[in-house]
Amino acid sequence: METWFAQEMSQTSYELPKAPEAEVYAPSQVQTLLQEGHLLHRLMGLRMLHIGDRYFVNGVSLSSDYADAWNILARHRTIDGLLLIKFINDSDFISELTLLINQGYWYF
Repeated sequence: METWFAQEMSQTSYELPKAPEAEVYAPSQVQTLLQEGHLLHRLMGLRMLHIGDRYFVNGVSLSSDYADAWNILARHRTIDGLLLIKFINDSDFISELTLLINQGYWYF
């Protein structure tokens, strides 16, 4: 029941606006952009929900191994690489973040 609730509450009830047109990123590009201090913006209207150590974005569960990183992304509309410095060299986290960026939920 908790998972269903989190999925439902993290989904938008309307179509999200489109992120600015961007290329499809590879994890190495996302890592480099964050290391160089480029700003990462969350799509306006995107819902991110936190229940315990579980995070959901637009109805999709995120890896609980990166709860601290998801917390940063949930709390800030715009972040720079310094906020995620602890996770920048974690290839699994960068891969998951890259997927979210390529889906248009966050953008540089």
